[in-house]
Amino acid sequence: MNLKTDIAALVKAVNGKLLKGQGTAPFRSFETDSRKVKKGDFFLPLKGLNHDAHAFLSATLSAGAGGWIAEAAKIPAQAPETVIAVDNTLMALQRLAAWHRTRFKIPLTAITGSNGKSTVKEMLRSICLRVGNTCSNAGNFNNQFGLPLSLLELDQTHKFGVFELGASRRGDILEIGTLARPTCGVITNIGPSHLEYFGSLEAVFETKTELAGCLAGGGTLVYNLDDAYLVRLEKTKFNGLTFGSGKEADIRVSPGKKMELIHNGNTYKIALPLSQASHHFYNAAAAAGAALACGISWEVIKAGLETFTPPPMRLQILRFNSATVILDAYNANPQSMTMALRELAYHPAPRWLMLGDMKELGAHSLNYHSDLGKALTTAAAEKIFLAGPEMKAAADAFKAAGGKGLVYAPDIADWLEEARNLITSKSGTFLIKASRSMKFEKIIEGMALKN
Repeated sequence: MNLKTDIAALVKAVNGKLLKGQGTAPFRSFETDSRKVKKGDFFLPLKGLNHDAHAFLSATLSAGAGGWIAEAAKIPAQAPETVIAVDNTLMALQRLAAWHRTRFKIPLTAITGSNGKSTVKEMLRSICLRVGNTCSNAGNFNNQFGLPLSLLELDQTHKFGVFELGASRRGDILEIGTLARPTCGVITNIGPSHLEYFGSLEAVFETKTELAGCLAGGGTLVYNLDDAYLVRLEKTKFNGLTFGSGKEADIRVSPGKKMELIHNGNTYKIALPLSQASHHFYNAAAAAGAALACGISWEVIKAGLETFTPPPMRLQILRFNSATVILDAYNANPQSMTMALRELAYHPAPRWLMLGDMKELGAHSLNYHSDLGKALTTAAAEKIFLAGPEMKAAADAFKAAGGKGLVYAPDIADWLEEARNLITSKSGTFLIKASRSMKFEKIIEGMALKN
């Protein structure tokens, strides 16, 4: 990562102590992966759940490391030209990212919510790219490790920043949102995700809305007025811009078969490259609201939404001969499962479901999986495949409600071959959805599918 400053400024940014080296010396780049260190790079070792990269400090010397930013007690005697001691390297990384963020006076949007945040991020990114270079985080770089690394990618070529913020515990959004200092924040919705750690939907609400307190002065909070929790937000406490189906919303999602957004009395018809399922309308409205807060015109917003590419494994539409595959295997919770089933209804019959456990629901898991099983009785599917220990509750509830055409197994391996054969030999639509740890993308592994 290229930062281009001097050692003295770096020491101040990370709240460290210069043990070796000259404060006037230049500082340009650093790595957190010892295998990527090149001559002159600084190495900043991080501690994970299973390893501590301080163990690789000495190994970076042979690669020509120019310096270390490391915890004082773990610094070996043989060291590179510059050594900066810190109390905690993760905190040092976060401080460095927060300092780096202040160097750029650009519109920066932070997006959170239980569902849809990755899609909204990609929608907004597609819009912003039509105006100028845009920095955003990739994949799962949305936590206390990934977000600071993503913020450090900002450079003078960027006109916008678009970042997704994830949370699995109280305080997570406040911790990383403060680093980003967004000029615009987006909260998509509040739903039962990561309940194993949050404990309740109220705790999810309290955590996601921490974003309001992270906004830069004069910043805008864009949020879903149709959400049962977010409707409680008091707009007078911040600069709010709402979206929803009611007339009270600043951006109105028009009900019907065509995508229409209404703002300030004007109707904008948008040919979204997705189905007409309502959750896509809400995601588009959220992205449009953020774009408006960034000073972007509706003409550009429309063009960006109509050309955006959905992120992989998030309601991704794939084709195999005459079969349509809806791959939604990045994650799963009760709310996103409902959205996926709603999506399925917009695609041609016959339909097949291949569903796996919704993880991290804690004590709520049995009830949510049972509710899913009951809901599946109205799915109008040719056959339903369920796998995973937690899906047994769904299977039992489905059978108790009189459902037919179910195949359940604790392990996906028990019906994997049958499912693959159906996709390669049948026409119709196949929905594949499960939590990330279930790795349900293996169902289509090796198939020559097309977007």
